[in-house]
Amino acid sequence: MENKKNLNRERESRSVVVDLNEEKTLFEWMGPERPFQKRNKEFWITSIVILALVSVIFFLIKEFLLIMALFSALFLYYVMSTIKPDLIKNKITNRGIYFGDVKYEWYLLEKFWFTDNLSSTTLNIETKLRFPRQVSIVVDPADKDEIKKIIVKRIPLIDDSPKLVDKIGAWFSKKFPLETKNEKKN
Repeated sequence: MENKKNLNRERESRSVVVDLNEEKTLFEWMGPERPFQKRNKEFWITSIVILALVSVIFFLIKEFLLIMALFSALFLYYVMSTIKPDLIKNKITNRGIYFGDVKYEWYLLEKFWFTDNLSSTTLNIETKLRFPRQVSIVVDPADKDEIKKIIVKRIPLIDDSPKLVDKIGAWFSKKFPLETKNEKKN
């Protein structure tokens, strides 16, 4: 009789198994898909004048395809700065980071850093994947410390972007702004 009771207790204890692989949400937020800042008329006039001058130079050296590519890039930037991005749900779990419906597991992530991009703060994460090599997620500046505290336990934090192109772009935007500081805040 006693053996049956012990056997029943053992079976009950086995049925209450805690799933150690259960995914737990550590932090969750809603944010836009990409950084967004509406541009003013002064910015677009300056951009078109610069593009026209560069196009004249390229026209003289007969680089017509490059001229078309530059105008296409300006048009794409115009569309991206006039259409507001949708809001998506982002979250950090014990298994990885979700950017909308896309999951990036911790073993695929190498390092991260924060930047101020347009009028948004972005969390930039470098991956081990060929594409995308870098993921940028818009975060609320108030949540930045909480997010940093969670992620730094799994991947290293670096001070600034390791890419030379990003550093050159930041230097040019600081030295040659296309709009005044007061109008950027609008």
